[in-house]
Amino acid sequence: MEDLAKITSGKYIPEPGAIYTILRRMEERSLVTSEWEKKETGADRRVYTITQAGVNILKEGLEMVKGRRQLMDYLVQFYESHFIDQKAGDSG
Repeated sequence: MEDLAKITSGKYIPEPGAIYTILRRMEERSLVTSEWEKKETGADRRVYTITQAGVNILKEGLEMVKGRRQLMDYLVQFYESHFIDQKAGDSG
């Protein structure tokens, strides 16, 4: 959760309950595994590890995101060239 906050510059800080719900669902689908890490001091903690199936799903999701990003880049270029770059009063 700390890493998510860093990556998003604090713009996305999920609720811990939401993250653990997602992790449990991912574990049910064999996308991650978990085990308890015993600590000599402080509370034990559950450590999650991504499985190969999880890696495959991530790769598929990344390709989908890349395609959407390309579409968004195209739409931004179109919008800028047709509406922003026009001179004031130009109806063209």
